[in-house]
Amino acid sequence: MQLALWIGLCLAASVLLRTRVRVLLAAVLGLWILVPAVGSSLLTGVTSGPLSVHAATWLVLCILVIRMLHDPWSVHEALARHFFLFLTLGLVMVAAFLASATSSAGGGMVLLADQIVVPGLFFLIVLSDAARGEGLVALLRTVLLTLVALACVVAVTQWLTKSVLFYESGYSTQYWFDRDQERWMATLDQPLALSLFICLTAPLLAGLKRRWLQLPLLALMAVGILITQSRVGLVALAVTVVATVLFARWRTRVKAALLLVLAGAAGGLMASPLVAGVAARVADDTGSAQARGLAFDYFLGRWGDYAVAGQGIGASYRLAVQAGLETSFENPTVMYSVDFGLLFALLYFGSMAALVLGAALTAGPRSGYPGLVLAGAMAVVIPQTYSSLATRSAAGILVWTVLAMVVVAAGEARTRAGQERAAAAGPAAAAARRRGTLTAPGPG
Repeated sequence: MQLALWIGLCLAASVLLRTRVRVLLAAVLGLWILVPAVGSSLLTGVTSGPLSVHAATWLVLCILVIRMLHDPWSVHEALARHFFLFLTLGLVMVAAFLASATSSAGGGMVLLADQIVVPGLFFLIVLSDAARGEGLVALLRTVLLTLVALACVVAVTQWLTKSVLFYESGYSTQYWFDRDQERWMATLDQPLALSLFICLTAPLLAGLKRRWLQLPLLALMAVGILITQSRVGLVALAVTVVATVLFARWRTRVKAALLLVLAGAAGGLMASPLVAGVAARVADDTGSAQARGLAFDYFLGRWGDYAVAGQGIGASYRLAVQAGLETSFENPTVMYSVDFGLLFALLYFGSMAALVLGAALTAGPRSGYPGLVLAGAMAVVIPQTYSSLATRSAAGILVWTVLAMVVVAAGEARTRAGQERAAAAGPAAAAARRRGTLTAPGPG
C-alpha cells in the first residue's frame, strides 16, 4: 500500500511538473543524497525483494513515462544524437539482465535497476531536457554543490557528536557499520560514497560566479574528505585544487599567493585531529592493499571464464567468498566482469571514458564550465578504486549526472563555435559578393 502511494506521488509530481522537468531532476538527486538505500524503505515501505529499489528509482521511471507522453520528440532526438552510446548501454543492460535472470542464485535485479538501468535513463532525461533550453548544466552544478555542502555539514556533525544521527536502524544492518567508528558518511550509504560525491563536485567550484564562496566550500569539502578517511579522495581533492589554480585565468602572482594560502590551510588541517584517521590508514591500511592484490590475482587467473558471459549481478561477492578473500574485488570493472561478462563491462566503462575524452577533445577549456571536464575524468577514474557501482549507493546516479553535464556542455560549446564561425563568415561572404559584383564584366 505504501509503495502504491509513493508511486502515485511520483506520478502526480511528474504530471504537474511535466513542463518543469528540471525541478524533478533536482528532486531525484536530493532523494539519492538525503535518503540512503538502507533508508529508502521509509518512503516505499518495501525492505526486500525485486520491488525494493530506491525511492528515487520510481521517480525517474515516472518522469520518463510522462516525458514520453508529453514530449516524446525530445527523447527521440537525444536517442538519435547519441545512438551508438545508447545502443551500447542497451546491450550492457540486456546482458546484465539475462545473466541475472538465468543465474541459479537469482537476485541482483535491484542493484541492476538502481546502479545501471535507472542512472542510464536519468542520463537520457537530462539530455532530452537540455535540448529544450540552456541553463541545465549550471542548474545541476548548483544543485550538486548545495547537496554536497549539506552532506559535509552532516558529516562534520556526526564526527563531533560521534553519532550517525539518521537512519541508524538501516546502517546497523550493514556489515561495515560500527557505532564507535571514526569514519562517517552523512546520509549516503558508505563513507567512500561521500568521498566520491565530494571528488566529483569539487572541480565544479571553479565555475562559481560568486568567488567568495569557493574557499569556504573547498575547506568544507576538505574536512568532509578527512572525515571519510579516504586516501584516494584526499589525493583527488589535492589534484583538483592545484589544477583549478594553475589553469585559472589569473595572474601568476595571484596564483602563487593563492597556492601559498591553500598550503597554509592544508598545514592547519594536517595539524588537526581530523587527519588522525587518514594518517593511521596510510601508516597501516589493515591489509587493504594486499587484499586488493589477491583479488586481482585471483580474477586474472580466471578471466577467461567470464570473457563474454557472467554469473549474474552479485556473483562477484559470492566468488570472493568462495576464493577465501576477506573483501570483495573492490573494482566495479572486475565485479561487473564476473557478474555479466568482461566484454560488456569494458563496453560499459569504455563508453564513460569515451564521453569524457570526446568532450575534452571537442570542447576542452571552451566548454564554458570550468572544471567540468576534470569532474568527468574523476567520474570515470575514482569509481574504479572501490566497489562503488557494484553496491547500492548514490554512485551510479552521481556518475551519470556528471557525464550528462559533460555531454551537454560539449554540445553547447559546439553550437557556440558553429555560430561564431557563421558570424565570422557572414561579413566575409558579403564582402566577397560585393567584390564579385564590382568586378563583373559588363555586357558586350
